[in-house]
Amino acid sequence: MREEPIELYLKKLEEHRLEDNLSRPDMAVELGISLKTYGNWYRRTKRKTRPSPKYAGWIKKFLEERGIISADRWIEKDGPNLLKKIGFREGQTVVDFGSGGGDYSFVLARIVGEKGRVYAIDKNRKVLGELMGRAYGKGFRNIEDKFVPKGTETPTEISLPNESIDAIWFSDVLHDGYFKKNEEKEKLLQDAYRTLKEGGFITIHLVHMEEEKLKRAIKSTRFHLEEEYQETVLFHGNEFHEGSIFKFKKKLSQNGTEMDKTS
Repeated sequence: MREEPIELYLKKLEEHRLEDNLSRPDMAVELGISLKTYGNWYRRTKRKTRPSPKYAGWIKKFLEERGIISADRWIEKDGPNLLKKIGFREGQTVVDFGSGGGDYSFVLARIVGEKGRVYAIDKNRKVLGELMGRAYGKGFRNIEDKFVPKGTETPTEISLPNESIDAIWFSDVLHDGYFKKNEEKEKLLQDAYRTLKEGGFITIHLVHMEEEKLKRAIKSTRFHLEEEYQETVLFHGNEFHEGSIFKFKKKLSQNGTEMDKTS
């Protein structure tokens, strides 16, 4: 079971209090808790406490009922802000690999804009059809679905031309549930490398996989770790949770050309 992103709830609660010009006693009354309990969550000393699971549930319900946190808000605002921070930009051509219903495809589509393109890749034709229906309904014309035929193995290839992609987003994909062997993960990563332009990058939202296992799979490829985003609030599987994102870039030699795999 994933832990509730309590720090997100507390941050949003404080933003709501300040926007509505509420005192902390007033905020405690709105939540139906004592001022002491509320104050302990925001102390700047060692006496600061985290809300219990019961209180975390109350806060979440309070925020959801007022639209302060919601899936739509994350997809339209918070998600794009996060992915822009990572390096996704207007005009890019990007891939959402294992797109599923497309929540991240829509986030990426907002970022890259009309001049960019998002390839939503998945092996479930029905899910892709639903994604494209939602895309047209929301007015997106910069998303293109790419169906990967089902087989006995999870797809390890990206059916796009060499050096045609600026960035690739992997969310809850690179784990043992889909790829039983490290060799399969490595093959997909190597094909991702092939499709990326010079200076391109991949981002991996780590779910159901240990960090060290991911780094071992990456080690045999020509990517290098550029940035880690730990304890990041993400929307995944119709819920908010804290997760980790890893950004890897192509390794280039000193003269700007791709390094040999053995280097």
